[in-house]
Amino acid sequence: GTSRALSFLRFGKEGTGHKAYIQASLHADELPGMLVAHHLRNQLTKLEQQGQLLGEVILVPTANPIGLAQTLLGTSQGRFDLRTGQNFNRLFHNLSEEVLERVRSQLSSDPHANQKLIRTAIRDYLKEQTTIDELSAQRLALMRLAADADVVLDLHCDCESVLHLYTGTPLWDRVAPLAGLLDAQVALLETNSGDDPFDEACSRIWWDIAALVGHEFPIPLACLSVTVEL
Repeated sequence: GTSRALSFLRFGKEGTGHKAYIQASLHADELPGMLVAHHLRNQLTKLEQQGQLLGEVILVPTANPIGLAQTLLGTSQGRFDLRTGQNFNRLFHNLSEEVLERVRSQLSSDPHANQKLIRTAIRDYLKEQTTIDELSAQRLALMRLAADADVVLDLHCDCESVLHLYTGTPLWDRVAPLAGLLDAQVALLETNSGDDPFDEACSRIWWDIAALVGHEFPIPLACLSVTVEL
């Protein structure tokens, strides 16, 4: 008898140029990301009005409506789903094998064509999926918004620490400038951190497929995905 709504804002034109996806508060009790998203919304609105957006930006200010509704004795419980006990930032589906199965026979020596082929297969696969509960539906909705993006930023902020990043080891050379711009003190790198967090579900597919096909076909690392711990 309840319902949830996942709201997002699109800046620029869909399907034109590069795509960036930014979400906040996948752990719904981590509020600083929402504040960052509020300021980003104002800045992106101005850039769009000035005609300076050359691609597309998707902004999800509150990525976890389920967690937002879970308050127990006056305390937000937005990190773990109260029904299942699952971490909201785990168990996103690894699409690597399913997508490779769809595209293997069509891969070529052209990395750009392979990138376009894999992206199309990702979109098609996600469109076909169905879910049986609200947590699975939320994960699927977020992946449908983000999985074909060139850049994915997942904004978190748990308790107290220095600002730090999580990203895939193969992406570090490209993430290092972002770490410098954010004045990040630490970067944690991995190719498989376990339990499939959101950022890894978006980017891992590219290096997984590259490893599975070996030197037979060139597969670019087409999604630069980062968890930013504010």
